[in-house]
Amino acid sequence: MLGGEDWLQDPLMEISKGSSKPRKLKNSSDEKQNNSWWSFHFATRLKLDGADHFCRQVLGAASMPHHRGLPLLAHRQLEWYLSAFFFELMSAYDTLLQELNIVYAYDLGLKPKDVRWATKKDELQKAELPKELLQYMREEQKKEWFKKVRIYRNMATHHYLVPISSSEIGWGDEPLDYTSHKVYIHYRQGGHFKNEDVNVCKEYLKNMVKYIKSVWGKMAQEFQQGVLEGC
Repeated sequence: MLGGEDWLQDPLMEISKGSSKPRKLKNSSDEKQNNSWWSFHFATRLKLDGADHFCRQVLGAASMPHHRGLPLLAHRQLEWYLSAFFFELMSAYDTLLQELNIVYAYDLGLKPKDVRWATKKDELQKAELPKELLQYMREEQKKEWFKKVRIYRNMATHHYLVPISSSEIGWGDEPLDYTSHKVYIHYRQGGHFKNEDVNVCKEYLKNMVKYIKSVWGKMAQEFQQGVLEGC
């Protein structure tokens, strides 16, 4: 946060005198519930900050041709940052689900390990989420961008690495003897690998931030104007 401005424009935070504080749940005298929600909300925000940081690092590393200068370092940096980017991006969604669990399913006593959203049978979806919020989340998670982010995260953290390749147009033997350089990331779909320009990471970040902010906006009705004291 710079100059008191919240880049996430978080509707569940209140900005006052250059600092921010979380809002408080309506009709809840349970301080444990409020504090538990804030812990997860802070984690979601932190992970979006992390995704933003690693997105910038990805694009910086991708600007270095892999076979010039220090090729091994450039390649390693790109793989490190891509893995970290997709991990943080999808983790922000996971901690958002933990927020929903605290706000809407607190009485169900679901433990963090049981909070999932893969099918309509998952326990969280049995909670009393507002119909508009429930419908929005189901529709958004069917979109291509969300499916790809999940694929990339799973590849990077569970299976292998995010496959990458690069190309350049130019001539000569010197480090700057090229006119264009591009890096591609690859994902498997229908038994075939498809590629995307690495700059698509910016769009994935924007989409996830927009998605999470929209969920926060729909959650805001569950919060009152007061803020949690001591936060």
